[in-house]
Amino acid sequence: MLRTLGGLVLAMLVAGGIARAQPAPAKPSDAPLPSCLDQTIAGQLGENHKPRGVQKKNFLKRYKVNLVAHGGLYGGDLTSSNWIAGGSLGFFFTEDFGFSAEFDMTPLTLDLDEPLNKFFGDNRFKPGMAYVGLGNLVWSPIHAKMKMGGGIVHADIMLFAGGGRMFHDAVQGLSFDAGGAIDFFVSKVMTIRIDARDLMAVEEIAAETRYTNNLIATAGVAFWIPTGL
Repeated sequence: MLRTLGGLVLAMLVAGGIARAQPAPAKPSDAPLPSCLDQTIAGQLGENHKPRGVQKKNFLKRYKVNLVAHGGLYGGDLTSSNWIAGGSLGFFFTEDFGFSAEFDMTPLTLDLDEPLNKFFGDNRFKPGMAYVGLGNLVWSPIHAKMKMGGGIVHADIMLFAGGGRMFHDAVQGLSFDAGGAIDFFVSKVMTIRIDARDLMAVEEIAAETRYTNNLIATAGVAFWIPTGL
């Protein structure tokens, strides 16, 4: 009987030692995370798809003369909306900065002129052609690429501001403008330009004199002429 009990105790001690000697099974959370991308595939992708980095512009404006012909809509603050047409001549002395001289014409009319004439019995406003001469500083801070149709179209976004004169009997003093434009490069020598601006001037219309904000939106064609500098 004693031998039997001794054998059982010895067997239990040996089994407990073996159990303590064996490491506990690892938890699933302790296992390393599986790789989401096979290294062979990653190597092939690295060989075939090199990082491209910043691409060079396909069109440079530096030291080029810019000749623009455009037309659009003139939205008068005190006068009626009408057409506007003209052009500009500019020069970029760096890739980002340039200047331009612009000349436009637009009819200044007043749709309420006839009722006012009948009411007051005299001519309160004399319609006529207004001529606008402006000089602007141009800043081109953004070069963009846009997918159009089946290809990529390059474009420059520009900001400009300046001053000059609006020649008409109803306009007093100097005029100022500020706005923005976008050039779409369609060839090495030509771009399509769309611009919008605020033309600010003091006007006296129908016995009212105040500082006006006249909105102008135009679209046109710009030609870039190298100077050889």
